[in-house]
Amino acid sequence: MTPAKIKKVGPSEHHVLLTVWEASVRASHDFLQEQDIEDYRSLLASTYLNRVDLYLLEEDNQVKGFIGLSTGKIQLLFIEPKAFRRGYGTLLIDFAIKKKGAYQVDVNSQNVNAYQFYKQAGFRIFRKFEFDGAGKAYPVWCMTRNKWEIITGAFINFRNYFNFKRYSYGT
Repeated sequence: MTPAKIKKVGPSEHHVLLTVWEASVRASHDFLQEQDIEDYRSLLASTYLNRVDLYLLEEDNQVKGFIGLSTGKIQLLFIEPKAFRRGYGTLLIDFAIKKKGAYQVDVNSQNVNAYQFYKQAGFRIFRKFEFDGAGKAYPVWCMTRNKWEIITGAFINFRNYFNFKRYSYGT
């Protein structure tokens, strides 16, 4: 068994990501209409995938999911349905937070499982919108983690890594 690994991917892998995205959406977004899925797939292929840094999660040479990130924000996170609830989403979110400094995510309000997942990961709602980014009437909740806790935690890890010590001066 090959351990799970996360690797950066580019345009040559977009077709793989679109396959995972569509399977995941069909399994988890039962509130979407067929036309919506087709519209989002088109937008994803033509625009969205090109605007984010994409990372693919594989285990045993099988795709388990992917994540798309832009400065401080998780823009996309989708898991292959057969891999739901097996810790792959947590691996991707931990990667995004700890390695890439992500502290924000948007979630469809109707996607209760995704909301609970992000809430369990320490995100909380800080803004609500009636429409999604494509202008469709699917409410979106913007969620955040305390970015200063993340920055402070990263600094503490950095300081501990180099074994920095505090010095007293003048005593």
